[in-house]
Order: sequence, then C-alpha cells, then structure tokens
Amino acid sequence: MSLALPGSREFTTDRIVLAGDLSPEDVDAALRDGKFASWIYMNPESNPAFPTAAKAALGGAFAQLVVEGDRLTKGLAKSLRDALMTMPRPTMVQCSTATRASTAYIVYKAFEQRWPRASATQRARELGLAFFSKPPLADFVDEGLKPGRGYIFRQLFDTSGSSTYTYLIADPATKEAVLIDPVREMVDRDLAVVDDLGLKLKYALNTHCHADHVTGTGELKKRVPGLKSMIAKASTAQADEHFVHGDIISFGDPESALNLEVRATPGHTDGCVSFVFDNMVFTGDALLIRGCGRTDFQGGSSAKLYESVHSQLFTLPDDTLVYPAHDYKGRTVSTIGEEKALNPRLGSGKTRDEFVDIMSKLDLAYPKRIDEALPLNLKCGVE
Repeated sequence: MSLALPGSREFTTDRIVLAGDLSPEDVDAALRDGKFASWIYMNPESNPAFPTAAKAALGGAFAQLVVEGDRLTKGLAKSLRDALMTMPRPTMVQCSTATRASTAYIVYKAFEQRWPRASATQRARELGLAFFSKPPLADFVDEGLKPGRGYIFRQLFDTSGSSTYTYLIADPATKEAVLIDPVREMVDRDLAVVDDLGLKLKYALNTHCHADHVTGTGELKKRVPGLKSMIAKASTAQADEHFVHGDIISFGDPESALNLEVRATPGHTDGCVSFVFDNMVFTGDALLIRGCGRTDFQGGSSAKLYESVHSQLFTLPDDTLVYPAHDYKGRTVSTIGEEKALNPRLGSGKTRDEFVDIMSKLDLAYPKRIDEALPLNLKCGVE
C-alpha cells in the first residue's frame, strides 16, 4: 500500500512520509486506511491545518515538535531524531510545506546510517531535500549533524623526511582515539601526544600502502595493548581488520559515536581510500592541496584516479575541509571548493583526458624509499 498523500513525499524503505498542510478529509482517509502508526507535527496547535483527528486517533504515537524561530536548536534536532528512531512505523512527518519536515528526516537518517556531517549534507542535496532553500533551516540541520560532544583533533607532521601528515581524532568523553597514517619514525612523538591528552588508542588506520615511508602501525601495536591496525582490503596488506567502500569506523561513546566513512578512491594505488569525518575528508594521496598522488606505480591509473576524485570527493559540500597525507610547501588544509576551482590537475573543469595527459608528462623520479617501504607496509610496517 502506498503511504503517499497529496503533495507528500514517501521514503519507502524507511516507511516515512513528509507532507505539508493536509485537508481534514485527507487526514481522515489516511487514518481510516490505517496508513500511519505515528505522526510528528511541526507547527503550533493554533495552526488551522493542525491534524486534530490524528492526535485523537494515535494518542501517545502523536508528537508535536514545533520547528520555528528561536526553537531551532541542537536539542530540538536531537528530539526529532529520537522521535523518528523510536516511533512505530509508518510515520507521517508534517509541517506546512514539507520543508521543515525534511530536516527531521536527514538528522534521523544520518544518525541511523552513522553518516558524518559532510556525507549527510551531500546525500541530502542528492535527495533534493527542501530545507536547503531556507538558510536558517540549513544551519539548524548543520548544527544537528555535528558530533554530540565534539572531538579532539590534531594534525601532526613528519619531520623525518616524508612530509607526511598524521591525524589524531579522539572522543573527549571516553578518550578513545584513532590515528590516521602514522609514520614509524614519529611513533614516539605520536604516543607522547596521546599520553599528554590522556587518550586510549583504539585504531591505527592507513589510507593506502605507502611507498615513501614505513607505516607506524606495526610499532604502535607493539607498544599499545589492544590497538588494532586497519587498511583497505584492496591493498592486499596485512592488518588486524580490513575495510571496504562504504564501511563506517566508529569509536567513542556508542550513544554519540564518532564515525569515519570509508570511501574508495583508487588511482594513486588500487587500495587507496579517503575517510570522511564530520565536515572533513582525509584524502591520503588521492587528492593533495593543489595536486594529487602519482599514478605510475603500485597499480596506479590516471583515469581511475580522476573518476575517484570526481565521484567520491568533489561531490562533497564545497566547505568540506581537505586534509591530505602530504604537503611539501607547508600548507595544512584546503577545501573541496578550493580544489574544484584551483587544483591545476583535477580542478578548473579539467576533463579526464586532459588529466591523463597531464599525468603522463610528469616524468617523476623513482620513489626513493619504495623498495624498503612497500614490502614492510604490506606487513603492517613490521620488520
């Protein structure tokens, strides 16, 4: 049975309908047909279109959560999310035009799927959710998608020669933490930061099997009891756990977990991934600040890298912060919007053929440490 009503939008898999004002006749018909087991109404009771019959028929399964003006708080977003998480299905979410109703749907869906903020915003745009037309509602959703208790974040630079960035992210409540792309020579520094902040390392992640340095994951495992190493299954490298495109890596308080979304971004190597976290993306060597990783070794493919960047990274919101695995000019961060506009290889409207041609003419030297680093990194950096 279709749940749709005049002017509504049905999300069949979730059994949720978003609607604007409905006539009393439409409400009565929906109740008579048993279409909805619960109802969320987002206007004051004084609204002429208030669904009185639904409130009377559904009792405790009818919730009124007014979304307007100074009520647009993170707490209200959580209340909408929690209502959709707990109410029986099918559920009607109703406001005046279905615009505010769309805010409830995306904060619920992001929590259910553990999408980071940038990923949720991307998907909301792809779904054509109407709240983007109202800046206060877009800000309300953005605030509602932020990690509940915030997080600890550090960008750490390899001073031993590879110009690698290592990233530390931690939950301030549980102190659980992850390291992205640790370098063997910098493990002492990394552990000093972890100890200083009182953190407990849960995972050491690699964006790919590096060729310019030896990963620190093996050394970290020796020194941190219970630490798990992780890398893409496509890398063929050893690790405690392997991930694939679409996986979510969670840590911290289960009630408000911090989530990294894995996006496969092959091309520099076959096993490259990027991690989306909150409004950031850790791009490894797939996308660098005003550049990208080379594509002439380790199963690299310029055509594949172009597709990866354009389908998995350039589709993120323009204000998403880009944190690469390397920078050789002292730059620390960019944005997706900047790279789309200014990256001389992949941005500025470059076609795939133009990119392939650019990469074919780079004439780069053989990687200095590949013969040492690659075999070790295939074994988690262990001698």
